[in-house]
Amino acid sequence: MTPSRNSHSPVSAIPETARCKTATAAMRRCWTLTGTMIAATGLALAAACAPTPPPPAPAPAPAPAPAPVPEPVQRTIADWQDTPVTPGTWAYRADGNVTRALFGTTQSGAQFTMACEKPSRQIRLWRSGSPANAAETGMTVATTSTTRTVPAAVQSGASPQLVASLSPNDSLVDAIVFSRGKFAVSVSGQTLLVMPSWAEVARVVQDCRQ
Repeated sequence: MTPSRNSHSPVSAIPETARCKTATAAMRRCWTLTGTMIAATGLALAAACAPTPPPPAPAPAPAPAPAPVPEPVQRTIADWQDTPVTPGTWAYRADGNVTRALFGTTQSGAQFTMACEKPSRQIRLWRSGSPANAAETGMTVATTSTTRTVPAAVQSGASPQLVASLSPNDSLVDAIVFSRGKFAVSVSGQTLLVMPSWAEVARVVQDCRQ
């Protein structure tokens, strides 16, 4: 019997060359996928094993604000006995007809001078500086027995001074000489001077009483 034209012929076998190409391509795709997965896994492991960076150092604490400097206490003649003696020492000098007891330091010079002017038989009290108020030119002297403000005048110049005059027999002179331990001199606008009652002061007074 002759087969009809519509009948199907059996499928022929795939050539060997085509099968090899197909297998080779499949293997390449497999290795590509495998390599990609291995690379991704390696990157993940590397990221997991990388050392953790240290935390940032804390910001330095702000420097503490400097403590306010207290203002110096302004002593007045009213509390002179509770005020420490002013740094300094007395020195006696004789210059012709004038003898002087000078109080001060090497750095500041004489801050106060008690002088005997023999020709006029006057004792002069010299305080360095000038008063803050030109109308307040009095000089207040405080001792353990008395306190008095005496008239004074400003001597201008390169180093202005305030000068008061006393008679050698004035009771204030004796109060200065015999003040127990120290005496004080106050001028408006100037630092209170608290000075020891040393022999130099008595010597000047004696010079004017001879």
